[in-house]
Amino acid sequence: MSASPSAPLARALAEVARCCRCGACSGVCPVYGALPREELSARGKLQIISCLDQGLLMPRRGLAELLSRCLLCGRCTANCPNQSDAAQAIALGRQALAQAVGAPAAKRLLLEHALPKPERLELLAAAGRLAQPLLRALPRLSGLRLRLPGLSGLERLPALAARPFLADAPIEVPGPAGAPRLGLFVGCLTNYLRPELAAKAVRLLSRRYTVVIPPGQGCCGLPALAAGLAAPAAELGREFRRLFSAARVERVVTLCASCAHGLAVEGPRLAPPEEQEAAQELAHRVVEISQVLAGHPRLLAGLGPAAGPAALHHPCHLRQGQAPRPETAAMLSAAGVELAEMNGADQCCGGGGLFSLSQPQLSQAIFAPRNAALAASGAAVLATSCSGCYLQWRRGLSAQVKVVHPIELVGDQPPQG
Repeated sequence: MSASPSAPLARALAEVARCCRCGACSGVCPVYGALPREELSARGKLQIISCLDQGLLMPRRGLAELLSRCLLCGRCTANCPNQSDAAQAIALGRQALAQAVGAPAAKRLLLEHALPKPERLELLAAAGRLAQPLLRALPRLSGLRLRLPGLSGLERLPALAARPFLADAPIEVPGPAGAPRLGLFVGCLTNYLRPELAAKAVRLLSRRYTVVIPPGQGCCGLPALAAGLAAPAAELGREFRRLFSAARVERVVTLCASCAHGLAVEGPRLAPPEEQEAAQELAHRVVEISQVLAGHPRLLAGLGPAAGPAALHHPCHLRQGQAPRPETAAMLSAAGVELAEMNGADQCCGGGGLFSLSQPQLSQAIFAPRNAALAASGAAVLATSCSGCYLQWRRGLSAQVKVVHPIELVGDQPPQG
């Protein structure tokens, strides 16, 4: 690959060149912390990318597997004294290897052929509705579960909705007279698995805003990009810009921290030069819902039901490359929700989208300290605003512990009097 490096590899090498091999990334990497092997650290992965460029390593699926053992949580980037964006370099390295050796057929089927097409995604969801009862009925020690450890815990997830939220959602929900217009980006998991969450968001937001829900919207593209498949991610980004620019909204609200990151950070990186200005302008208007609601403490006052203390998990994508954002805690505090202190509340839970399916043992090793911290907090409820984190916590905890989105801790009824 040294003679004519692919465009993703060439861009990755710019970040590799900034790495001074100090190892600061290793101390904060959740993967390296769970399995301390050099090739699993960010520094080790950057060395793999360098060796690919020099021809010391040849592109092969085994190297793609090594680069896939990264959650792209961004802690390496945030803690690099030389400001090397290692997370971005690893993502670009995945793209280069996907171009050179291809991605596994199952990933291509899901991420390249189904994800960008809402009608195909609906067919996949329909198949999932049929398969979910069978999965729940599988014995815990069945041969299939042992051969496919990524299935572990899937039976604890809620059933796929009979009707996705977007199938019946109004295009526009009016707010008070003269209210600003907000666009709601629903996201895949909320659409198919948690439509009641989207309905709750509309009820809360429409007290102060006119909520616009563009039909035909799909995925943010982050799962495809994380797998090294930039083309479907770019296609989804283009469709997002088309729909939400036409909606004439002041801001775009997401219910998922990872969707917010995918739309605001990764989307513009994939836009062609002629669309960069428009992509950046729209990206600057993308916010996660707590950032909006925290700005209305009087609206929230008294809406926190007395259900005991809840622990709050801060997803990586709400803090990647920046200081932790306080909006979620501020929103819940304004509503009167009692929050329990949980050690490592801002640490990675090991979800990482498809990471928990493709690397189940490593994912669970990263999750174990988070599970212990939640137990020590005394909380019987865990709140997180990332769809991937929600799946990880729900799969990893017993049914006695509730896992919710933070806005589900906020009541619907305004205070009386």
